[in-house]
Amino acid sequence: MASIIKFTALSGAKDESPPCYLLEIDDFCILLDCGLSYNLDFSLLEPLEKVAKKIDAVLLSHSDTTHIGGLPYVVGKYGLTGTIYGTTPVLKMGTMFLYDLYENKMSQEEFQQYSLDNIDSCFGEDRFKELSFSQHYSLSGKGKGISITPYLAGHTIGASVWKITKGTYSIVYAIDYNHRNEGHLDSLQLTSDILKPSLLITDSKGVDKTLAFKKTITRDQSLFEQINRNLRDGGNVLIPVDTAGRVLELLLCIENYWSKNKSLALYSVVFLGRFSFSVCQFARSQLEFMSSTASVKFEQNIENPFSFKHIKILSSLEELQELPDTNKVILTSSQDLETGFSRDLFIQWCSDPKTLILFTQKIPKDSLADKLIKQYSTPNGRGKCIEIVQGSRVPLAGDELLQYEMEQAKQREEKRLEQLRKEQEEREERERLEEEEREQLLNATNQDQLQQLLQLQQQKERGIIDDSMVHMKNPFENDRFDLLDCEFKKQSMITMFPYFEKHLKWGEYGEEDNDLIQRNQDKKVQEVTMEEDEIQEQEIPKKIITQTLRLPINCKIQTIDYEGCSDGRSIKAIIQQIAPTKLVLIRGSEQQSQSIENYVKENIRTKGIYIPSIGEQLDLTSDTNVYELLLKDSLVNTLKTSKILDYEVSFIQGKVDILDGSNVPVLDLIQSIPINNNNNNNNNNNNNNNNNNNNNNNTMMTTTTNGHDESFIGDIKLSDLKQVLVNAGIQVQFDQGILNCGGLVYIWRDEDHGGNSIINVDGIISDEYYLIKELLYKQFQIV
Repeated sequence: MASIIKFTALSGAKDESPPCYLLEIDDFCILLDCGLSYNLDFSLLEPLEKVAKKIDAVLLSHSDTTHIGGLPYVVGKYGLTGTIYGTTPVLKMGTMFLYDLYENKMSQEEFQQYSLDNIDSCFGEDRFKELSFSQHYSLSGKGKGISITPYLAGHTIGASVWKITKGTYSIVYAIDYNHRNEGHLDSLQLTSDILKPSLLITDSKGVDKTLAFKKTITRDQSLFEQINRNLRDGGNVLIPVDTAGRVLELLLCIENYWSKNKSLALYSVVFLGRFSFSVCQFARSQLEFMSSTASVKFEQNIENPFSFKHIKILSSLEELQELPDTNKVILTSSQDLETGFSRDLFIQWCSDPKTLILFTQKIPKDSLADKLIKQYSTPNGRGKCIEIVQGSRVPLAGDELLQYEMEQAKQREEKRLEQLRKEQEEREERERLEEEEREQLLNATNQDQLQQLLQLQQQKERGIIDDSMVHMKNPFENDRFDLLDCEFKKQSMITMFPYFEKHLKWGEYGEEDNDLIQRNQDKKVQEVTMEEDEIQEQEIPKKIITQTLRLPINCKIQTIDYEGCSDGRSIKAIIQQIAPTKLVLIRGSEQQSQSIENYVKENIRTKGIYIPSIGEQLDLTSDTNVYELLLKDSLVNTLKTSKILDYEVSFIQGKVDILDGSNVPVLDLIQSIPINNNNNNNNNNNNNNNNNNNNNNNTMMTTTTNGHDESFIGDIKLSDLKQVLVNAGIQVQFDQGILNCGGLVYIWRDEDHGGNSIINVDGIISDEYYLIKELLYKQFQIV
């Protein structure tokens, strides 16, 4: 039967909140992204609490906080255990995004929503499954029969458009894609694999966007003009960026520009971030996910595009202060000025009228950056003050430091006592086991055997030999090594000194030496203790303090679009090219979604357009019943098939039934239909064949093969059909959606009540009519 498909928007519906969606295919649950807002509003994730434990798989489309920021929280608080799927860059860069977010928040407040361990558990080898672009991966267990495939989406490195397939039902999940090639990324690739899916899930948030620059080279020139002008005027340039996403495109552009303009060597370009070294290192190792231009450059010049020569990579403000006192261009997170070094530098530089703050990405609503841009755009906005609450960590001093040290000493003492308690329990356990062994020896019935066992036990424990053997002669005195065994016995010699072999324990990795294991454990405990002491000596206890700052905004503020997402015109064209059967619009205002809905209704044939609200469940099950059947070879050999894409299609007429007590569908073929024929000539036949047909009735039962209406599989645009007819030498005019073929034949398109396409052909019966009909039929597979 057809799979039951259900879709629920947990976040990111009828607004631009972070994407988080539940897709159910029968009883298999897939979570599509798990994003978090810039202000870390974890209340948006509350709908996940009820369904987190039943989620079987998580598909991540991008590596930034907007798409994966809520994942550690859901794993740590809600107990999500499903396997997480994504490309290798999503794994690497996603880890950097979350690490950087955590450290930035911890520098301002006591952030307790999730920990670094929660982040590691999301991206561990036992949880995260890495995939490459166009890699078909078949799920197992409950997901048997479902395959998932990531395709290149552009926008950020490793970003994916996901295709989910079960049987003949295919789902494409595509958000935040880019239709333009860039320096380090290729554009969205609309391969045949993702065209004409059963369902397309896409966002509408950029439909009202228009590109300020038609070409990327024009955009780059505008960026460098602003940077150049400000540097030559004696000011610094602060570019708030994300941690490991769009910043790569900016770094590559700036590096190329600095290498071509030697006069810019006077100015420093800095990529500042707690994990900036790791970000660049990962970028250098992910060329297979980047543009063909970056790969060719590496192959021809053996030069990695992210091995920067003109950009300094720093990880702290202290390192920044050590640089020469020249004008600088600094790229640092975060892009909304809410956290990170970008906020710290903004506080330091906002009063300098020579400083330029350049925003290159879309700014979240109500963030500090958004408030700053709005104020600057108002008349006389420059020079006005803005209030912010800034949190920071400062060292403890005085009574607070003394109290902290007392608490730490108390904790160390409790830890020491706990360790002693554990050692005492282990010692008592060993003594208990030894006592049980002695009792077993005392219960032995044979006294001689008891004596021997006790004697051997003592020898093993003491590592000595029996004194009764001291009177034995040494067979190797006076360098005698030629004695035979019988001579040993005659001269009261023993052939070998008594040796008692210890009982060896064998573990998973071979022989276990208890003494060696104990020594190693003692050594590790000692090393850990020394490390803890060193850390305690190095770490200075700090506390969080908050203060309200009133900052004058004298700096210059500019914006330029380096978002790397498709504009409205491209979004509509891409949806039209994908041509889905059903469409679900998410992540956009109602006006934006309505704009796409109107366009689709006018230009694309669909069987349903859905704009869900948060929490609303959509039933997207196909109207067609699909059954998996086993066909006999004898039946398959009689079928006449037509090749359509990767399938062979044939027609069988029958009835599908499920027998009682079985879940396996059975197909009863209908090969013929009985027909009653009243033949007036039967009397003559009966008279001539009385002897053979005495029992025949006048009404005979005959059978006839039941045919079927042809199915035309495929699709063609009237504009393409016009070109086919013109190539065949037919004069064609296209007027108001109707093809006029020499005034003899007219062709137009229509739809039935089910949304199926109908091509109407009308005209005068003539040679041209049959030729046009034949050419039209050739554009389809007929079954």
